Amino acid sequence: MSSSAQPTALTDLQNRLVEEFGNLYESYGFKRLKGLIVGLVLTQSEPVSLDDITTLLDRSKGPISSAVRELASIGIIRKVNGPVARRDYYEADENLFYNNFRHNMDIVRKNRRIAERYLQRLSSSSDGNKDYAVMEENLEQMRAFYTLMESFYADFSEQWEKVRNQEFGADRA
Repeated sequence: MSSSAQPTALTDLQNRLVEEFGNLYESYGFKRLKGLIVGLVLTQSEPVSLDDITTLLDRSKGPISSAVRELASIGIIRKVNGPVARRDYYEADENLFYNNFRHNMDIVRKNRRIAERYLQRLSSSSDGNKDYAVMEENLEQMRAFYTLMESFYADFSEQWEKVRNQEFGADRA
């Protein structure tokens, strides 16, 4: 987008995609605004500034700035150079979907570690609390579930690398 021009309003199709991403992120328990921003950058052929995002989404700059920083920190969007120096511009990271997947994988690992940590605490406890047996069974199931999920994610990562290299070219990490 040019430095002096107002961003072009979203088409109906673009707006529907942006809204759909907002709804999707919200359904996963994330802030709806993050989904709106991801949807927006996916609709744009050029990087967008914070001011552009604010205008196009008709939102306040503070929450947008915060959401953009969080999305950039996990590789969903990335900061790039734009037409105006000393202004931050953003676009979808070329590995947005894989980076989102990796973020989800981190959550899976955290869940497995929680189960393992509390199983270890239970094994060292000689309290004799009858609820501990149920707690231990639930934590064993949790650990097994997330361990299996980790193996599926690892297999998926390998398959994605092959597909990405074949269909979208190598050199994308």
